[in-house]
Amino acid sequence: MSKWFVIWLIVLAGKLPAQNLVANGSFEDENICTEYIKNCAPEAWIATSLYSNYYFDAGSIEKTVPAFHGTHFIGLTAGNIVRPGMRNFLRTRLLCGLRKDHQYLLEFYIRANNDILDSIGVYFSPTDYLYEKRFFKQINPQLWTADVRDKNIRFANWHKVQFVYTADGTEGFLTIGNFKRNDYTGIRRGELRYDYYFFLDSVSLTPVDAKETICTQADSVRRSIYEENERHNYLERKIQYMRRNPPVQPLPKTKETVVQHIDTLVIPDIFFATASYELTDASFKVLDSFANKLSALQIDSMIVEGHTDSIGKLAYNETLSLNRANSVRDYLSGRVQGLEAITITRGFAFLRPVTSNKTPRGRQQNRRVEIFVYRRE
Repeated sequence: MSKWFVIWLIVLAGKLPAQNLVANGSFEDENICTEYIKNCAPEAWIATSLYSNYYFDAGSIEKTVPAFHGTHFIGLTAGNIVRPGMRNFLRTRLLCGLRKDHQYLLEFYIRANNDILDSIGVYFSPTDYLYEKRFFKQINPQLWTADVRDKNIRFANWHKVQFVYTADGTEGFLTIGNFKRNDYTGIRRGELRYDYYFFLDSVSLTPVDAKETICTQADSVRRSIYEENERHNYLERKIQYMRRNPPVQPLPKTKETVVQHIDTLVIPDIFFATASYELTDASFKVLDSFANKLSALQIDSMIVEGHTDSIGKLAYNETLSLNRANSVRDYLSGRVQGLEAITITRGFAFLRPVTSNKTPRGRQQNRRVEIFVYRRE
């Protein structure tokens, strides 16, 4: 047997990259509003105005200055020239709860046509700001842009705002808006009728500690957030109901990880019966040795991927590659307790070759099953 057939690798993955704890921070994913069946709001974010007067692209309200990133951005009412007390706040649910006394880096880009960026606040809360019964003047945001902004900025250009926030462990929602108790004076022109705005783009919240990563349930939380399609009148009815019946929405906390390793084993085609997913006797020694090593490790998860050459139809090869991956999973799971529950199998057919399929040797190399074991020290 050639040496290339069985490859044992231990790869030091290093520190895992911090991940954004807010969904759709660039506002590019568009929500299809239930009421009007059109893209009138960003996914994951809802403004308190109940109208579609806060979601813009480069060709709408601000024709001269594009979004900071992509094509969409948020414009929030900071005040109204003729109606005192007008505000519009934007809130989102966090993907994971924050850990008490841990620090998080909050970044976003902001701009305004008027000198109003000294009173933009960021409010972390355990409950949804949409259902808040208190007037904004009774709320004290934890962060203010006045504390970090460059006093020499040109307001009409995008300006980066950056905070390091220390969590108290109760955070579930993030709200941004003008929390100034008094209205601005001297503003003579609004961006939209009598409303004057500040603009927001590219929001991110990430753990300062690289060992702290996004929670396992973040994808399911994101899906539930994206399923919140109520806007306009539907949203108003929901708010009225929720204020009478406050929801309980606990979030899973971010998790702390150590340096992660990936153990990899490649099972060649010769360990299977021809055109079959049945393992041959020759494979047992290799798999038994691998299983013995796994039994001594602290395993987070395992992925088994099957691959074929390009001979035959895609559907046939997809089935064959997945069945081979399942055969390897089943064999190892029978020798390592609890492994099956944390294993994912995939069949890629001939869509991920490692070399050309034009030669017999190349096709033989492409026919393989790859095992990836994610573990901790």
